[in-house]
Amino acid sequence: MTLWPALPFNSEETLLSYADRLSVMHTGRGMKRLVRDFGIDTENFTSGYVDAVAVFADATGLPLLDLQQASVRVLRSCASFRGDNISKLFLSPRAARYCPTCLEEDGDRADWRFRLIWGFHHVARCDLHALWLVDAPTSNETNLRLALGTSELGEAQTVHAKTPDYLSWLRARIHGSVNGKNKWMDGQTIEQVLAASEMLGSILQHGHKVAITKLKPGETEEATDIGFSIYAEGPEAIEEALDTIRQTSTATAVQAGPLALYGSLFNWLDRQCNAINPGPIRDILRDHIVKHSAVEPGTRVLGVEITERRYHTLYSLSAAVGVERPRLSRLLKKLGEIPMDATEVESGRMVFETAKSVRLIEAFATAIPLRDVPAYLCATQNQVEILYRVGLVHPLIPRAGRGSVRHVVIARSHLDELLNKVTELPVLDETAAGEFHPISYACQRGAGRFEDLLADVLDGKVQGYRRFDKVGIGAIEVDVRSLIAMKKSA
Repeated sequence: MTLWPALPFNSEETLLSYADRLSVMHTGRGMKRLVRDFGIDTENFTSGYVDAVAVFADATGLPLLDLQQASVRVLRSCASFRGDNISKLFLSPRAARYCPTCLEEDGDRADWRFRLIWGFHHVARCDLHALWLVDAPTSNETNLRLALGTSELGEAQTVHAKTPDYLSWLRARIHGSVNGKNKWMDGQTIEQVLAASEMLGSILQHGHKVAITKLKPGETEEATDIGFSIYAEGPEAIEEALDTIRQTSTATAVQAGPLALYGSLFNWLDRQCNAINPGPIRDILRDHIVKHSAVEPGTRVLGVEITERRYHTLYSLSAAVGVERPRLSRLLKKLGEIPMDATEVESGRMVFETAKSVRLIEAFATAIPLRDVPAYLCATQNQVEILYRVGLVHPLIPRAGRGSVRHVVIARSHLDELLNKVTELPVLDETAAGEFHPISYACQRGAGRFEDLLADVLDGKVQGYRRFDKVGIGAIEVDVRSLIAMKKSA
């Protein structure tokens, strides 16, 4: 069945607004009369039931997809728009606001169309005329005929601020004219993009304790615009914004949790949006928390259990390595992990990468004092002092100046690397031709400085051998006669 005369359908208008205008044209009465004549349950049609919309499409001869695109499915706990679940407050089919100039351009009252875009929570202006939307006298009606009644159009108020980019994006998204260049946002629902943008911008603009439901429409628009400019750039830009949010937190407690550090953003993602999937912002915030906080294994962060510790605080690191916190703090300062002028509170709020910090502390716990290095390397005291002076053997705690490190220790792993290079040298064959002697003997005979000759042997620039019955530096022997000959020829 096709109604005649036909009333053109415009995709900018909501289905309920169109149905009311169509009913007035054909019956002289509102939407309910025509819908009942079609045999459709009015409550189901108003709530956007698929079957009800399908009957309406068949009765009017209009494409079902076009009507579904202009319809909001209202459920018990949420709503649905174009197949995506949304919160009821995000998009309403109620004709609560309008643009006076748009309606004047529509012509007679019977032609006034309630635009779909006006129902979005984040839309406070008409982006076509740069005017603030006007509140209808009755906000709970589904069409402008009943919402305005006999009232005159409200006064148009010009918006002087530039139209936010997110409104242009929203209009393009609604009408299917996005260019596909932003794959990051194209893969998300409209609410996921705008809700996350609003929350990011609100905290950056109004602080961690902002109550977004109490913001005025203009403030919501400004905050969403700020957040959208960040969100549209992708995860890296969002992480930078989270850095700023965390750094500007007023929380001073050493054990401050994510609610104190991320404010309303964390509260929203943790408690308030469980019915509607907030999108990738939740995963990004969780990763940021785990990356910058010492989260205990087994802790649930934004719905996911953390199985592996990635970072330590000074307190948890102290317990993990068995070093008292004041001593550990001094050690980390010497290692450059904590600024030398950091206060106790600042040190307590810092986090340290688990793999790196534990490795450093374990290295310190097993380190060799400089006085014991000669015995460990099987070298003389003078040889070790030379190697230490030229940097072939370097301290675990870097020296900032002469006497800056009172008790010099060398990482055992560092010394083992040197010893491993020695063991990789070929074993000396006693029957081989040549005059083989220890490096110290070769240096005394004019083959060069000890530190240079040792470095060349370990780097393979000079052929060295090791005695099978000795270990360490004392096991290395070189062909003294050949070295001296090379020295003279050079």
